[in-house]
Amino acid sequence: MSPTRLRQAVGNWRHWWDLAEVAFAGWLLVVLLGGPDAVGRLTGLGAITPVLELAANWGLQTGIASLFVGFAFLHLRQESDSAD
Repeated sequence: MSPTRLRQAVGNWRHWWDLAEVAFAGWLLVVLLGGPDAVGRLTGLGAITPVLELAANWGLQTGIASLFVGFAFLHLRQESDSAD
């Protein structure tokens, strides 16, 4: 992947918005189901508990941070479009 293409992919606000949605949805699902231990008991898959703990601990923060980064890239895009 060329550096320009990588920069365009990373700098696209929609990718950050999608990351925010997924992180927040994962966090909300784990919280609503009662936390990582409860989800592990419900599914019978104790092996996924560390992943669920990660989602419970960092999902909300990741979602909020990704949302702000996405809005920053959207603002930069709108500024560059209006300057043309």
